[in-house]
Amino acid sequence: MAARLGLFLAFLCFVLPSLTLGAVLQQRATCTPASHGEAGVDDVPAITEAIQSCGNGGIILIPAGIVFQLGSTLSFAGCSGCEMQIEGTLKLTDDLDAWNGVKAIVLLDDITGATIHSVTGSGLLDGNGVPYWTEFNEDSSYSRPTLVYIDGGSDITIENLLVRNAPNVFMSAAGDATNIHYSGLTMQAIPSNGVTPKNTDGFDIGPASQVTITNVIVDNQDDCVAFKGGANFVTVTDISCSGSHGLSVGSLGEGTSGNTVTNIFVSGATMTSSTKATGIKLWDGSSGHGVATVSNVTFNDITVDSSDYAAQIQVCYESTGTCVPSTHQLTDIVFSNFKGTTSGAEGSVVANLDCPADGTCGIIFESFEVNPPSGSAEILCSNVPSSADITCDGAASG
Repeated sequence: MAARLGLFLAFLCFVLPSLTLGAVLQQRATCTPASHGEAGVDDVPAITEAIQSCGNGGIILIPAGIVFQLGSTLSFAGCSGCEMQIEGTLKLTDDLDAWNGVKAIVLLDDITGATIHSVTGSGLLDGNGVPYWTEFNEDSSYSRPTLVYIDGGSDITIENLLVRNAPNVFMSAAGDATNIHYSGLTMQAIPSNGVTPKNTDGFDIGPASQVTITNVIVDNQDDCVAFKGGANFVTVTDISCSGSHGLSVGSLGEGTSGNTVTNIFVSGATMTSSTKATGIKLWDGSSGHGVATVSNVTFNDITVDSSDYAAQIQVCYESTGTCVPSTHQLTDIVFSNFKGTTSGAEGSVVANLDCPADGTCGIIFESFEVNPPSGSAEILCSNVPSSADITCDGAASG
């Protein structure tokens, strides 16, 4: 028995180091595409070839110090469990004609398993927005692409990148995508030469589920995060938004379908110089409009820093004439642990809550300590029940 045990132990001592060494040597395939190094020359074909070669669990490396021009949609077709490591720059070309009416610059269409990130933190995704904002300002029919569009699929992570000057929306997750994770992103839409960014939502989420957004900084001129119809189980933590239209549910109710947002949790947000920190945008009850259902939404631990409103509910969103009463259903909507100071743009009003006249308004306020720059805080309310636990100082608008 002792001899057999000795032989067994000797076998382990010989085999285990060999197995460990084999595991180390079995590395993932890595493909490094080459850039033309010339502005306006499309480098997407080279990146696409790398995805085709290394997309099955491998790594596509965008090397540091090199700019790759995106003159056509960069599709992740062929990626399954792949990783794009961006240490250099991916930059949109100036070809306005080529991009008019195109859905996305970077497209993940029904992809299962993908990571887009920078290991060193040097990676830049540059949307080159200025010529596109300029064109849209001159011609509102010009249709600009979303910078990164996830359409269906699952298990996708985008993290640790600088993302700058999206021509339109920065990040979209739709098509019933699931298990989508954004983290460690700095996203900036920077006005230049008098050109103001337009429609640069940070995140448009929905229809999608099991989405997390954490540790991100957004500096833009539209919604910081928009929870669109079909958004379900979305968690946002540790986010800073500057210059935005806030953390927004909606807009909902413009059409007759896709008007449900459920199970949203936001905690730890700093909202600076925003038109509102948090809010819900609903169309009115006019013919052709739908009924929205918004339930189990929590805005918690919100710091208001010179934003116009701390909270806003609109039931006449985009109305130009008579606002027709609606039957939208709002249930279990919580605004808790708010603090800070508004901009004073709305005088002493810190919240404007216009609930649906013929629907439900299941909202509650807890520890809402927001003040105007001077005077006493006022909250405007319409169709808000006493169960909301707030003191209303007049009728709401919007």
